[in-house]
Amino acid sequence: MLRSKLRLTRSNQVTEMLRTSVRACAIAIFVMIGVASCDRKSGEAVVIGKEHIDAALPTAGTPNAKSEPGPDAQIRAMADDEITVDGYVMKPRVRGTGRDPRALSHEQWIVKVRMLGNGRTIQVPADQSKWEKLRENDRVKVSYRRGKYNGTVWAAEIE
Repeated sequence: MLRSKLRLTRSNQVTEMLRTSVRACAIAIFVMIGVASCDRKSGEAVVIGKEHIDAALPTAGTPNAKSEPGPDAQIRAMADDEITVDGYVMKPRVRGTGRDPRALSHEQWIVKVRMLGNGRTIQVPADQSKWEKLRENDRVKVSYRRGKYNGTVWAAEIE
């Protein structure tokens, strides 16, 4: 009787049941992968450097900008007046300014540390007050998440 009033057929019932249960299963799978794919690590580290990067300058969007090189693109050698920092090539006078290719929409205070336990070097974002207090060779406690599959460091912080 209820089926005839709502005009639900057997296939509509199955579709409706799948629609509600698939969403819940997908969310559960993503949560399980997220929890299972990272290890929480912490330990002592030594500060080996600090860097401040200004906020990126506002730019007008280019409508025809390409992010992929064309088929005829060639690798060029670095010029004598260029440096490489974290895999980015830039002029030395651009480093740390709003024109730095690593610049984001907000300022960054980055502390580079070397873990004492395993010798791994990690770049840890810090707030300005903590960044100003730290000096080279200071010992700090660092906690971070390390990916189980590829060892990538996520969400590092100075405690």
